[in-house]
Amino acid sequence: MLKQGMLYSLRILMVVAVGSSLWLAGLILFMRLIPSSPEDTTTATDGIAIFTGGETRLQVALSLFEQKKGKYLLISGVNPDSSFPKTVDKMPFKSQVTLGYEALDTLGNAEETAAWAQANHIQSLRLITSNYHMPRSLFELRRLLPGVQILSHAVVGKSFSKPKWWIHPATLSLVIQEYNKFLFAFLRRPFEDMQRLLTTRENT
Repeated sequence: MLKQGMLYSLRILMVVAVGSSLWLAGLILFMRLIPSSPEDTTTATDGIAIFTGGETRLQVALSLFEQKKGKYLLISGVNPDSSFPKTVDKMPFKSQVTLGYEALDTLGNAEETAAWAQANHIQSLRLITSNYHMPRSLFELRRLLPGVQILSHAVVGKSFSKPKWWIHPATLSLVIQEYNKFLFAFLRRPFEDMQRLLTTRENT
């Protein structure tokens, strides 16, 4: 009986060790996916979309739009209580700027962006968000816009500009949180695809 208990405990330890190793390997790969600079700063696209979250992102998006790097601009996930709509109202070409209020998370940002892109016949898109948030944002958005060329325009914060940023606890903690969210999105995808397939079959 004691021997069986030891074997059971050993199996659990092995599962935990393998799972931890896979998680750590995935984290290392994820860190390599985090861009250190925008993919392309010169190419003009049909649209520019920004997943809100920081003042710097907004400044980058508005600057690119003023440089005519995109015909249309979407600001997704706008706080209804913010004063930003007043700022946009004073802008030239404000009719080409869309404020999205529906998105509450990254998936919501992607869904809001996809709907806007389809409504405006967008074939090429510049996506602006923070660099550590870019892998998950692209993962969510590319599934919804498979035929659209998406350029990633990562906004790199001060903490990621430091040499060997991964040794700084606060920055590493932020990346680990984002990595876990990415894993959840990755594991959620097959269930969504299965649900979509079943729904399609029911409707045919």
